[in-house]
Amino acid sequence: MTLVEWDEALILGVQRIDADHEKLVEILNRCYNALMQHDHTHELHDIVVELLDYTQYHFGTEEAMMHEVRYPAAKAHTAAHRTFIKSIHNFRDRFEAGESFVAIDVLVFLKDWLVAHIQNTDRSLAQYVTEVAQL
Repeated sequence: MTLVEWDEALILGVQRIDADHEKLVEILNRCYNALMQHDHTHELHDIVVELLDYTQYHFGTEEAMMHEVRYPAAKAHTAAHRTFIKSIHNFRDRFEAGESFVAIDVLVFLKDWLVAHIQNTDRSLAQYVTEVAQL
């Protein structure tokens, strides 16, 4: 079962970014499957930890790319990344404190944020990289 399909709407045409996004969608879909199977307590914790690790890696890649091409919107884009990381830390803390419905909150947040971020914020970066910086 998938919550988000990896399809043309999410592909930006910058291989480094697309590969990371595909991995993030896969993590999101694993979270969804764990929740649907009602066996999510242990798996969700592992997914949140993996998500934190992978997003920090991915954001580092994007931020290095923005620096390399002198992306004009880098400051706002980086701020969006920091906000996301803070939210995931908050979800992890709530989960570790035993909050019962945090899994649903994580899933809704991830789906909404990830799809919107890819289709808007990251699409602008990808267009700049391919059209202006020609990487």
